[in-house]
Amino acid sequence: MAFFLSLLAAPAGAGVIYDNHGLVVDIATGGQRDWNTGQRQNTRSTTISFQGNKLCGKDVGKLLYPDGRNMAANAFFCAANARALETDAVLAYFTSSSADAALAHLQVVNGSLRVNRLALSRQPDRDKPSGTRFEDARLPGWTRVETAWAETVMIRHASLAPAQLSVMPGASAPGATGAGATRPGVINLGAGKLLDVDGDVVYLAIPPGRDVVVVEPATRIKDAQGDMRIVPEVVKFVDTPLAFRAVRLSTGQELARLDVKDTCAALPAMEFNQPDPLYPSSARRDVLFDDVPAWRAATLQLTQTTGRATLQLKPGVTLPTKPNCKRG
Repeated sequence: MAFFLSLLAAPAGAGVIYDNHGLVVDIATGGQRDWNTGQRQNTRSTTISFQGNKLCGKDVGKLLYPDGRNMAANAFFCAANARALETDAVLAYFTSSSADAALAHLQVVNGSLRVNRLALSRQPDRDKPSGTRFEDARLPGWTRVETAWAETVMIRHASLAPAQLSVMPGASAPGATGAGATRPGVINLGAGKLLDVDGDVVYLAIPPGRDVVVVEPATRIKDAQGDMRIVPEVVKFVDTPLAFRAVRLSTGQELARLDVKDTCAALPAMEFNQPDPLYPSSARRDVLFDDVPAWRAATLQLTQTTGRATLQLKPGVTLPTKPNCKRG
């Protein structure tokens, strides 16, 4: 009962957001004025403790990487942000000055705190969160996070069953496998920003940008003195066009993709993520967060037939253009 009362009583982003089975999550907010600008700077800090012991230190690294094969197992981790789930569990980011941030699922089972680091990608070199924010998934019972590779990951709370988890020192987890393995409930949808969820279809937008293309790879040559030296690779920057993707939520499989051929085409200024009242933005937005699904519905059309799907702009839709962009 205390758990459910804490969900109801705690204001968004502040206070005790979870208190049950000896696991307590407290998020404190504060602020101070910048002496140089006079502007107020808001802060948010998270403290997680279990049976009075704070989850901050090298023991946390061992909980997140119980097999010890990752160097991060010896890193000093502390909680950075947390979200209480309706499944009587907690999602939490842990950060370290010597290792990448880690996202974990915390739950108390039979009196033991079980911790499971959630892998955000099957590729180890892409398994890195972008910041420590939890985003609105536009679906109840789900949380959305973004990776450092601009990929969208959807997390279904009910699927994060307390299995294959590491436990606090002194307890045991029969049959536990290494934390961080891809598990049910964590679905990497690939590149793109979330626009809308319609049934089992997720719509994503990949904003236009710039990419690095290797013109000539690095080579090793012998100079006039007979010594070997490396000639650096030659690269150039190219514009990448706007693209849209339709992905199946249940599997993460891409159904269809639309690459806009016009390299000058752009998106309107959108709020892809729900604004954080603690850190307000002064940026102008043409499409507010709550209006993004309606914009998608009026802009994109997915046609599915047996064995094939196509994603197109709806008739009459005109996309904005990038400022000062010259076609061709």
